[in-house]
Order: sequence, then structure tokens, then C-alpha cells
Amino acid sequence: MTLPLIVGVDGSDTSAAAAGWAGREAVATGRDLRLLYVRPTDFWTRPEDERVVEEQSALHAMTELAADLRQAHPGLHVDVEERTGPVDLTLLRTADESGTLVLGTRGSGGFAALMLGSVAQSVAARAESPLVLVPPHATAGPGYRVVVGVDPSGDCAPVLEYALRYAQDHGVVLRAVHAWQPPVPWGAGPVQPGEVERRGVQHQHAVALREALATAHNRFPAVDATSAEVSGPPAGVLVEETEKASLLVVGRRRHRPVSALGPVAHAVLQHASCPVAVVPHW
Repeated sequence: MTLPLIVGVDGSDTSAAAAGWAGREAVATGRDLRLLYVRPTDFWTRPEDERVVEEQSALHAMTELAADLRQAHPGLHVDVEERTGPVDLTLLRTADESGTLVLGTRGSGGFAALMLGSVAQSVAARAESPLVLVPPHATAGPGYRVVVGVDPSGDCAPVLEYALRYAQDHGVVLRAVHAWQPPVPWGAGPVQPGEVERRGVQHQHAVALREALATAHNRFPAVDATSAEVSGPPAGVLVEETEKASLLVVGRRRHRPVSALGPVAHAVLQHASCPVAVVPHW
């Protein structure tokens, strides 16, 4: 049984954009779609008239959004659901129970256009299954490549496999990218390393990347996959890659503190031009 795509909606334009992406993804992969609105824990402590207005507004927004998705994608099965509880924890539980979660990267609160939404950040930092976050103005469409950021020094197999499966399902090229920076002492000493040393380190990174990709690629031989090792800040390199990607896939290390997303993933989610899949691993 194929699990549905679940979209967290809050009435914002960003959550509507996330639902639009999820609708196209559901059609492409033959999945159902579920729109989920979570009432915050303090909902029942609010004045009755305020609760009624919010409830009606949420139901109206979800009903309209579901109707728009069904019209845009005839035959797409769309469910709507409402729950009450801590928003981030409820979204996490729903994803663990039911399938892939899709969120907008901005919320409906203040400064929404300036920062990664607190709910999206909290969920991305703790989700035990892949999570897709969609920026407000995702620019790339079907037919572009999927890019995966790879750190060959760790267990990157789950991240590569997610990206390869996506590329296979959508018939697009996979580009595996490993961004590396010279060790700190290189820039601190009086004598800078020469071209031979730099090429030697780059070769080591290239070999590690190709070996990691080849191992995962064995399970998806039909995918056209390429690799590139790039010298530069990982976040900056990956953000630039999103300009020509339909999806960027990055990993999140489970051994980090529960509140930590990781500096590269956090920066990418702030500035990516395309949707970003965050895949938990080691």
C-alpha cells in the first residue's frame, strides 16, 4: 500500500504553494493527498466567537484548496483532516504514522517572509522520515534534474537512495554534489599549499563521492546519474545548485541534538529556489 502525501496547511500562501507542489507530486507518483490543519493547543481556551471564526476560516480554506487541487488534477484523491495539539509534534506524529510530510518553509506568523518558519524548522530537525519543504516561489518545474548533497565521510546511503528513487520516478537526471573546503590550516599558515596538493585532495573527494554513488546506483541502474566535487562553502554551493533543480535532497544527522537542524541544511532551507527534501540518516 502506497502511503499518502500529507501537507500541513495553515491558510498561508506558502502552505498553498506546498499543497500545489504536493498535488503535482501525488499525480506523478500515483499517491493520494491529505491536507492537514492543526489547531494549536490553546485553541479551546480562546473565546468562543474567536474559535468559531477560526474554525470556519480554516475549514473554508481547506475546502477551497482541496477543490482547486481536484480541478487541477482530475482523478486525484484529496482528503482533509483537522487535529488539535502542539503543531510541530502533531505534524511529526502524523508523518510517522501515515506517510511523507510536505510543508511550506514560511509560516503565517510575523516576519514570515524573512525567516524559516519555526514549525518547519522544528519538524525538519526531528522528523524520522523524509520531509519536503517548499519555498514560497519555487522556480523549477518537471524536467529539471534532482540534486543531492553528499557527504561521503558518513552513511549517506539513505540520502542517495531517496534522491535516486525520486529521479527514477520522475525520469530526470541525478546530480550528486560533494562540496568541500580546504582544511583550516591551509589558510592559516605562512605558506599556502600548491596546485599539486589541492588536486590531490580534490581527487580524494572525487573518488569517495563516485564510490558512494556507485554503491547506491546499483539499485537504480536506469537513472542517469552524474557527480561533481566542488570546492566552496557547502551551503552556498547547494543553494546555487537549486537554481536548476526540481528538488534538492540533503541529509540530517540523527545524532545531533533534537533542536538542531545542522548549519548547511538550515542555510539551504532559508535560500533554496526549489523544494528541499530532508532525509534523516545516521
